[in-house]
Amino acid sequence: MKIERHWGISLLAILAVGPGLMLNSALTPLQGLLQKTLDSSSYPSIIPILTGTIAFALFVPLGPFLRHKWGDKTTYITSACISLLGVLLSLISTKFIVFEAGRVLQGMGAGMALMMMLPMLVLSFPISRRNLALLILIGGFYGSSMIGVCFGTLVSHTGHWKEIFYVAVACSILAILLGYTLLSNEGTRHAKEKAHFDWMGFVWAGIFALLTAFTVLSLQKWGGSSLYVWIGLGGSVLSFIFLFITEYSITKPLLSFRLILHKKPLLAILVVITGYIAMTLSLVSLQGILKTVNALPNKEMVIVYLCLLVGVAVAAILSCLLYDKLGPGILGMIGALLIIGVNLTWMYAGNHEAYAFFAISFFVLILGVGFTVASGLMGAALGGPLPDLVPRMATVQFLRMIAYAAIPVISSYILNRFSEHHLTNGSSQDVSEQSVEKSQLLAYHDLFFSSFSASLVLLCFSFLMALTGKGHKLAHKPHHQLNEEHKENSNEEVVQPPQPPPLYTKDVVIPDHDYRKALQKFKQLKPSQTNDDVFREALKKFKEK
Repeated sequence: MKIERHWGISLLAILAVGPGLMLNSALTPLQGLLQKTLDSSSYPSIIPILTGTIAFALFVPLGPFLRHKWGDKTTYITSACISLLGVLLSLISTKFIVFEAGRVLQGMGAGMALMMMLPMLVLSFPISRRNLALLILIGGFYGSSMIGVCFGTLVSHTGHWKEIFYVAVACSILAILLGYTLLSNEGTRHAKEKAHFDWMGFVWAGIFALLTAFTVLSLQKWGGSSLYVWIGLGGSVLSFIFLFITEYSITKPLLSFRLILHKKPLLAILVVITGYIAMTLSLVSLQGILKTVNALPNKEMVIVYLCLLVGVAVAAILSCLLYDKLGPGILGMIGALLIIGVNLTWMYAGNHEAYAFFAISFFVLILGVGFTVASGLMGAALGGPLPDLVPRMATVQFLRMIAYAAIPVISSYILNRFSEHHLTNGSSQDVSEQSVEKSQLLAYHDLFFSSFSASLVLLCFSFLMALTGKGHKLAHKPHHQLNEEHKENSNEEVVQPPQPPPLYTKDVVIPDHDYRKALQKFKQLKPSQTNDDVFREALKKFKEK
């Protein structure tokens, strides 16, 4: 049984990028377990998450460049091998520094593959069924992140964190085998001149990423009042300004900021980032209440977290069916309203709720965020000239991953501040376990209000994007079919009598395309034929028409 090309490319894309997204989200609930296993109590627990995500973001723009230089097959297998090496290092590591080196390599490999596989994924589908690419994008990539959340939370109870890395190893090995079988180096056939690499842009992007990571680490370790936080924040802002000026002023930048400074792409980026902020705040609150108050048995816990995956599947299917009909703006508004509904429900709900209530909340939350992801990413991809899709999306993905690295840490810091505030405002002498738990529950409800506020902003951004129009469609009929249908309809309306061929005279002007055809045939002569005879035959055929 021969697999169709677009399904093969879809599988390769998920195998190359999915494990990286899965591990990035799985390590968040495993921070304490990793510190005990690796004896890394002197290191901030957020470092493994930051290093993988920052490396992922930094190497996203390299994918299109390497594909142009090396070709599809070589680039894909190289990125898969780097990812496999990184996962193996993290798996066998007993020292924190080795684990970090593995996370960096794994992030590099996944980042290289992302913007190489996304254009291939979209273009591999027939144009009439190109909306199925959105099914893979949401179900495969966004689903991988949710699988990581589920695995990480469930594995944190068992204490065996290496099981997730075994899954990543299997995916990387399968990616190498299938990539060697299904791909070829087609990407180099148009690369006649030497590919130009923007080293200055890459250096500034690296400085910006490192300073952002330093700021986030300082925020977690010392809090917002630390001088290190403000130094890192100032350095991040300045480095981003230099990066923007550098990339805006050259003709072939690594990050094409010029392409995203339009209404729809810019609003789409804001929709994606705001949606992730709302999801992170709500998800932290739901998981916190579930862990603090409702200590569920393992069976019910599995059912609750499976609703995350069900929400992803439903979001992928509905986004695939509704995107072309509604457009990114309306789809984003629906997602924002779903998130608002979850937050309003929990702002007025009690602490002790049935596990079915949690399951429904998880499902609706992830469904809404799935709509915003589809709205933002496809709105940015199709919100400008289609020939510029790859550099535009590389810039969007870089900014998106940088934001994804910082938002969880900022959310954790906000939660701690809310909890300290409620604990301080309580009885100053009562520092019992019950008072701490009560302050945490109040902080979770404050996070729901913060998520509600972010969802309102998300609704505004989506509404503004809806005002810009639907933009390009994902799936539509090929142009030649439209032309044929137009001809058939015109023939049905007006029946033209057959026209006799024009009489040839010496004053007739030969059309350019017929003359070029005659010359082309003239150039393809066999040595045994005389040039004059064949040229006269070509002209004779034209006259007979």
